[in-house]
Amino acid sequence: MALISDRDAAALLEIVSDGASDTGLEPFPSSVLSGLARLIPSDVFVGYEESDVGDGFRVIEEIDVVGEDGPAKAESLVDVFAEYGWQNPLCGSRHARDERVLRLSDHLTARRRRELEFDALVWRPLGIRDALRIWLPATGTRVRSIYLERSLKNYARRDVTLFTLLRPHLVRMGRNAGFRRRASGHRGLTPREAEVLGWIAHGKQNAEIARLLFISPHTVRKHIENIFEKLDVRTRTAAVAAFTRI
Repeated sequence: MALISDRDAAALLEIVSDGASDTGLEPFPSSVLSGLARLIPSDVFVGYEESDVGDGFRVIEEIDVVGEDGPAKAESLVDVFAEYGWQNPLCGSRHARDERVLRLSDHLTARRRRELEFDALVWRPLGIRDALRIWLPATGTRVRSIYLERSLKNYARRDVTLFTLLRPHLVRMGRNAGFRRRASGHRGLTPREAEVLGWIAHGKQNAEIARLLFISPHTVRKHIENIFEKLDVRTRTAAVAAFTRI
């Protein structure tokens, strides 16, 4: 793995901090995705996408912080993705459970790429020369990813390294947002209490939860006390059972 500069390390920490402090319901705050776009310069598209690939291709949620409006883009290309999406070596049907950072230029030569209908219909019209994508945990036919696309030059080893270092933090941010959304408006749980309860449901102990949420074990214990009171339970098992019913 390539070494990174002190400046890159500081930018990484800022992105992680922004994600850890977020209490919203979006999968990823725009500050995180925008910070990623600045850290790994990408001028065509940067964003988050959740889709269903069980029967064709259907976008469920998309957030673009660089590039044209996500839903409009997806709607205009949905038929292309359905017919030719398999030609994209980074597509969800191939790599949705992959934990690596995927780089388009690692999978296609320039000559092979020019032979593809997907290149003629998507990459060339949109000016995409190279792309990076990470796939995030999902179940069933749902696929979730964060993507970076640029026009001027291929992504370097440094860019792959930075994205690789960020991936576990991005996975954690996405899960925290899922916990918050699941508990939103139910039984008065705060966003942070929802996160604590979500990690309890994933079998994490207090010390692990503290590390995941960048808070102290004492704060975790206080959140658990509040959760027990709000859910009218006395044990972690009962709290998890109540969470699964939300």
